Amino acid sequence: MADDLTRPASDLYERDYVAWTEAQASALRSRKGGENALDYDNLAEEIEDLGKSEQRACESQIENIIEHLLKIEFVGPAETIPHWSKELRGFRRELSKRRTATIDNRLQLELAGAFDYAVKSLVTGGLLPTADEGFEGSPGYSWDQIIDPDWYPVPRYAS
Repeated sequence: MADDLTRPASDLYERDYVAWTEAQASALRSRKGGENALDYDNLAEEIEDLGKSEQRACESQIENIIEHLLKIEFVGPAETIPHWSKELRGFRRELSKRRTATIDNRLQLELAGAFDYAVKSLVTGGLLPTADEGFEGSPGYSWDQIIDPDWYPVPRYAS
């Protein structure tokens, strides 16, 4: 990310919106102003929050994706798979519109936590009986599987 902050702002804006928001916030914070100057500190916070909002939206989509992958693999019945697959396709599409290199790096670091959250959500909702020890702390699906619009797990339940 440090290299991204030294590139032209317009180039960075097109390539990685989150890195751009961070660079702009940093640039605003480094400026000085007089009595009628812009409120650089608050402007910097607002711009930074734009990037954080994008990241949170992607985190939510990852949780939705993992939850639906788990439903397809472990919950059943087979009749529900087309519905979950359609929702999953929509979550993946929405995620693909928002992803940047910065967001991808951060999401991959938090993948195990997102997986644990999805498992516990399904347990709480009564769709999985328990958060089996085999689930906890393990992402369960690779990053490539999660973002692949055409990958689906093989159902493990008896129809």
